[in-house]
Amino acid sequence: MKHQFQVKKILIPIDFSNTSKLALEHAAHLCKKFGSELHLVHIYKTSTIDVLPNLTATSASLPDYESLREMVIEELNEIGKIFSEKHNIPYNIEVKEGSVSKGIIATAKDCGADLIVMGSHGVSGFEEFFLGSNAYRVVTSATVPVLTVQEKADKMGFENIVLPIDNSQHTRDKVSEVVALAQAFGSKVHIAQLMREDDDVAIMKLKVKQVEDHLDHKGISHETTVLNEGHIATMTLNFAQTVKADLIAIMTDQENFNGFFVGEYAQQIVNHSKIPVLSVTPIGIIKGFSQSQLGGDYKPFYL
Repeated sequence: MKHQFQVKKILIPIDFSNTSKLALEHAAHLCKKFGSELHLVHIYKTSTIDVLPNLTATSASLPDYESLREMVIEELNEIGKIFSEKHNIPYNIEVKEGSVSKGIIATAKDCGADLIVMGSHGVSGFEEFFLGSNAYRVVTSATVPVLTVQEKADKMGFENIVLPIDNSQHTRDKVSEVVALAQAFGSKVHIAQLMREDDDVAIMKLKVKQVEDHLDHKGISHETTVLNEGHIATMTLNFAQTVKADLIAIMTDQENFNGFFVGEYAQQIVNHSKIPVLSVTPIGIIKGFSQSQLGGDYKPFYL
C-alpha cells in the first residue's frame, strides 16, 4: 500500500451552476474533517459572456474582458465569503482564461492541491466540465484524486464506501485514499471483488485478502462481496445501490484483454453514478502508453 493520503488543500472548479455549488458543499464538509484549505477557481474563454447567472448574451451592453473578469472575481469572492462564514474555512480564489480541463489540471499543480472536487456537469450550453473529452482528461490526467459530485448527490459524508477490486495491475492503489476517508467519516468499506471468466481466482483472492488485512490493521469495518455476472461497470453501480453507498472509489487504469489503457470503466462509472465518485490515476501508467494506445485525441497534457 502507498503512503497515507492527506488532504491539506482542496481545489474546486466553480462555474456557478447548482452542481458546482453542491460540489462546494461536499468540499466544505471534507475541509472540516481534514482541516483543509479551499481553493476556488473559475476558468472561462473570452468568447464566453454569460458566465454569471445575472448576465446573459442578450444584455444591451455586454462587458469588456476586464469588466467580465472583475465580475467573476466578485462572484467567486462572494461564494467564498459565504462558505467561509458558514463553515469557518479559509479559502483562496483564482480566475483563468482558457481550456477548462487544462486549466483545472494546471491550477491543481500550481496551488499544490491534494484533491480536486468538482460537479459532474456544468452550466447547460457551455463547455461543461464533464462532457466528452473533458471528463476523460480531467479524471485520467490529474496527478491527484478527483471527486466528482452528481447533480442530486446532496447527502454529505460517506457512511458506506464501495471499493471495487479487479484484475487490473493497480486496482489496490486507491486503498490509501479510501482508508483516509473511512477513518475521517467512520465509514464501512464494501469491497466488490469483480470477477471475469478468465480471471485467476487464486490471484484475485490474494488481492482482496491483502486489502482486507490492511483495512483490519487500520481498524476499518469492511465486508467483501464477489460479483461475477455482467459488465464490471454495471455490477459496480448496481452493487453501490444495493449497499446504499455514498461513494465509489475507482482507479482509471482498467485494462481490456489486450492490456491497453482504455478508461471505459472509469468513464461509465463517473458518467452514470448517482453518488460521488473518487477517481485515482496511477501516473506512471499514463507515461508508459503511446498516443495510439491511449486512442482518440487524449493527451496527458500535464507531462
